[in-house]
Amino acid sequence: MDTPLFRGEFWHRELRRGLHLHASDVFEEAGFTANSSQNAGLSCVFFLSGDVDVAIGDRNFHFQGAENRNQGLIISSARLESFCRRSRGHQQIRHLVVSASPEWLDRDGLSVLHDHRPAEALLRNHLASQSWPLTRRLAGLVSRIMEPAAGPSALHELMVESAAVEIVAEALAASTHQEPMPRSSMLSATETIRLRQAEQFIEARQGQKLHVEDIAQQSGVSVSGLQRLFQAKYGTSVLNHIRQVRLDDAKRMLECRDTGIQQVAALAGYSSAANFATAFKRRFGRSPSEIAAG
Repeated sequence: MDTPLFRGEFWHRELRRGLHLHASDVFEEAGFTANSSQNAGLSCVFFLSGDVDVAIGDRNFHFQGAENRNQGLIISSARLESFCRRSRGHQQIRHLVVSASPEWLDRDGLSVLHDHRPAEALLRNHLASQSWPLTRRLAGLVSRIMEPAAGPSALHELMVESAAVEIVAEALAASTHQEPMPRSSMLSATETIRLRQAEQFIEARQGQKLHVEDIAQQSGVSVSGLQRLFQAKYGTSVLNHIRQVRLDDAKRMLECRDTGIQQVAALAGYSSAANFATAFKRRFGRSPSEIAAG
């Protein structure tokens, strides 16, 4: 019988589209080498224990928990890159990586900064890296994610997602030498959970006609409270945000050329292809047929 490489927990989750969590709390029984790839975007790395060598493209990184447990490392990838991890084995490994795609950063992540330009420059600098010390708050966020849940819980999942979003915000602020937006201009953990419940309700009903009252009820907030949350995060109303997200999804489907315009229009919530084409061109400056044709 083959001896397992490690004992413990090792997990990877997509918290929301473009925001990923990769973590481990394991004992490695033997050394091994693992090869994969790293997508474009930003990775926030926290190495709490163990000794591992990582090669991303032509850059080499050495992670050692004894030296690195009180700091984080941010790595930017401008494009897809090869990834190789080498571990010596017979050691406890605890680590956390929060990764954000360029699309997620553009949509959600950069809003925590007063000036987006330094972060945008960082994202263009392939395999640039920077370490920064863990504040007490940041260490608490990492611990919140690494602590095992008592059992399956939607609330726990939302709390983990909220912590991951805040980690990216802290990393962006530290790497661009900015202070993050004051807490008064950001959503609280409870507000973030309510907002995410609303977003999940919307995402699960692609193409359906939605009413703000129903979304608010499912999210546990009033209609005015829900509108305030969407205005704070997206700068627009709930229904306008839904229209924008569905049009963005429609554009991606047309670019893949796997779905016809009529079907894409229906999935975006439009019963009329003409109305869909008008809204689409208003948002993107090109018609659906032009996008579909490449």
